[in-house]
Amino acid sequence: MPNRAIMYKIIRSPCSSGDRAPASGAGCEGSSPSRGASKEFSNLKERDKTIEIRWHGRGGQGAVTSAELLALAAIEEGKFAQAFPSFGPERRGAPVLVFNRLSDTNPIRARVSVTNPDIVVILDPGLLYITDATSGLKEDGTLVINTPKTLVDIKSELGGPWKLAVVNANVIARELLGVPIVNTTMLGALVKATGIIELESLAEPIKERFGARAKANIEACRRAFEETEIAEPGSVVRKARQAIPAEVLPSWRELLPGCVITEPGNAKAYRTGDWKSAHPVWNNEKCIKCGICYLFCPEGCIGEKEDGYFEANLYYCKGCGICARECWTEAIRMVEEE
Repeated sequence: MPNRAIMYKIIRSPCSSGDRAPASGAGCEGSSPSRGASKEFSNLKERDKTIEIRWHGRGGQGAVTSAELLALAAIEEGKFAQAFPSFGPERRGAPVLVFNRLSDTNPIRARVSVTNPDIVVILDPGLLYITDATSGLKEDGTLVINTPKTLVDIKSELGGPWKLAVVNANVIARELLGVPIVNTTMLGALVKATGIIELESLAEPIKERFGARAKANIEACRRAFEETEIAEPGSVVRKARQAIPAEVLPSWRELLPGCVITEPGNAKAYRTGDWKSAHPVWNNEKCIKCGICYLFCPEGCIGEKEDGYFEANLYYCKGCGICARECWTEAIRMVEEE
């Protein structure tokens, strides 16, 4: 199935046209002056330049929400903004791309994927080794990464002619939100690295989106802002990574009517275990061999061992944590991937 791009139209101004992301102070009669037009921004921004952002995440991490919240905050500041994702029919854990465009002064007409971003944000560090996440990143751009590695280690691997920013968003999200969903956390890192919007501008969109959970998400955003480490552009040569062969499918012109299965029975060939950020570990002293983890596993990757205890096939486990949440005796805990 070809990827599909879903466009989010955010209408906040009564005088906006249907072909632009509106903002207060957009030049129509009776509109208020733009609150963000006179501010000084980071060197990424020029007054008549559209800033393009590409988010790399996995299904369930909240990348789409991140882009939407950023667009809403930018519009509140009087900017033009756009947010839309691109993904296929994959489930939780599958790689997802999401895009933003922001402009101080110009309506945004482009409605295509971002191929030469000014900013790349990586929500899952595992994606760095299975996709070319820095593809097309401009030399004066910014790379923001969620990783447990130090800035020195990441710079030796991914340093280049761009600003590099790192934060351990998983730890922050687990401590403050209770789950490794890093969307609001990475927004704080993005703002720290680029200054593309004011941190305070995110508060209202987060409140509208999360309601009673907003306070914890705002705190996660602020903590990431404080803990993000930044390295200025350097001349470090990136290490060559193993090339990942791309799946080549027939074009729509080559397909016959009906459902076409090009490789019957190939589901087992997909190593979905590479998608996880944590994996389950069993404590057999607490396990009562009830099998509830086996019943609730959505991937069917938990099996019974010869001794009656259970284990997950980490080749396929996506780290969703459902088994740990459903375990009556709390015999299962999720351990973060190294």
